[in-house]
Amino acid sequence: MPELRVGPIVRAVSPTSIVIWAELTAAETVTLLVQANGTRDEPQTVSQKSTLVGGHHYVALELQHLQPATWYNYQLFGTIPGKELVQTPALPMPQCFRTLATQPQATEELVHFPLRIAYGSCRKAEVNQSDVLSVFGHWLHEHFEQRESAWPHLLLLIGDQIYADEPSASLQQASPHLGPEASSYEDFCLFYQHAWSTDSGVRQVLASLPSYMIFDDHEITNNWNSMPTWRAKVTQSGREQVLIDGVVAYWIYQGWGNLAQHTAQHPLLAIMRQAAESGEDALERLRDCIREDLYGRVLLHWHYEIPSTPPIFVANARTERTAIFTDSDEDIFAPTRIISHSQANDLQNWFSKNPSTLAILVSSVPVLLPPAIGWLEYLMGQRPWMAKKNWLHGAGLQLARLQQRIAMRIGFDHWPLYPVSWQDLLQIFQQPKDTLILSGDVHFSYALAAQLTSRVATDTYLYQFVSTPLQNELSASDQSKIKLQAHLSQWRYGGLKQRILPLAASDKTAHIDHNLLFENTLAMVTLQADTQGRYTPQQDYLGSINGHLQKLATTILPPAQP
Repeated sequence: MPELRVGPIVRAVSPTSIVIWAELTAAETVTLLVQANGTRDEPQTVSQKSTLVGGHHYVALELQHLQPATWYNYQLFGTIPGKELVQTPALPMPQCFRTLATQPQATEELVHFPLRIAYGSCRKAEVNQSDVLSVFGHWLHEHFEQRESAWPHLLLLIGDQIYADEPSASLQQASPHLGPEASSYEDFCLFYQHAWSTDSGVRQVLASLPSYMIFDDHEITNNWNSMPTWRAKVTQSGREQVLIDGVVAYWIYQGWGNLAQHTAQHPLLAIMRQAAESGEDALERLRDCIREDLYGRVLLHWHYEIPSTPPIFVANARTERTAIFTDSDEDIFAPTRIISHSQANDLQNWFSKNPSTLAILVSSVPVLLPPAIGWLEYLMGQRPWMAKKNWLHGAGLQLARLQQRIAMRIGFDHWPLYPVSWQDLLQIFQQPKDTLILSGDVHFSYALAAQLTSRVATDTYLYQFVSTPLQNELSASDQSKIKLQAHLSQWRYGGLKQRILPLAASDKTAHIDHNLLFENTLAMVTLQADTQGRYTPQQDYLGSINGHLQKLATTILPPAQP
């Protein structure tokens, strides 16, 4: 009889629907049974044939017609009557989830519907090391009775959910045939299975909180797609299949569950539906589709929206970066993008049509960096004289070549390095709307406030919050480099005036230097609206202290302008 290899994992949620994802040990028709907590209502069910991908069996079941802001218990069953599909050992807490609240008709009612978001990134899944995501799972169990008031409504895992290019010692011990990095679809599956199935605390988190995910680089390899010629060089070196299989694995384990299964239009989702019906292995068709995207012949959209109140736009800041497959210096050293023109338009339209006073943008890599780092990246992305038609053009090419070399050597690959997308964002930020950006990637945590230099002062805010890593602290030498530049706490560049916000330590052992937090951490953001519908964010950084989840520090926001 089939069992669960990974999961169940609670994925995309709305006020009236939920997606439950799982990997099984064999083919099966799976039934999701859901019942409102504390009621005698008839259970709701939905069934689905598993989809075969690379010899592995998966389901992503979406149940609709649920009630908003309601707690539900759920179970998965196979075709044997009464036999529940579970992972062993069983988790101590009932499998449950909560649907999102609907947008109130009256603005003043928003005060009764705060949104709590837990977010983090960069987890290496090393056994017997401090793991905040694992400790968080035990905290959820301890606070089960207070879940309505204490648990986050959403969990955002925003990059480096696996380290496919740096297998942990525990994974290498469990899978001795594994090389120094993932090199096939089967290898990538092992990384996800290890990350999400070996720790009971992590399993508890994923089985209880609606989670949304987006990749960064280590889902494939370090600094993946960072420079315009990166794709061409890697494919020419014979590693095309590694890139393709890594993205297939991302789709199966992360991207698929981000989507509302009944309404989303996505080429890969169509392939999954067809394979479930036919019983054929979908791997080759998925590879073919992703290969077309790799070479720029089609554009697969990985960005998406979350229908929360306030709503969230999750950007794809990795696969759509400028990629050049020619030897033309004019193309290679031209100003670059971190997101495509198409995605920038989608973000602009979402920003404009969003009725909320607050726009929440999620990007795996920070948009705004500590001022010294951000300024240097911004300078390395600028292309003076490239547009000139005289002798300055040649000088501009030589400077651009040097700038790229420096950026590659230092490892710059964040938004300030990509001037075309930077200008796109500046245009979006012109709109009179509060903006909160959530990011990870850099392995230290901070918060930053920014203002447009070209706009008359307003009472709207632009905040960048960063929480990282969940489990993969910086080395002492890397920490020293970061601390060296941290003496510059505010600066003005690229049309923005920026400053690091203070951190108030809640635990004396927390490693804070110049308002940068160097700890394994998970952030909890609470968004509370006032009677005018204006949201005030609160951010607490949580960490593991003696094996228990404790508050490490709180971000101190500037006083509200009258």
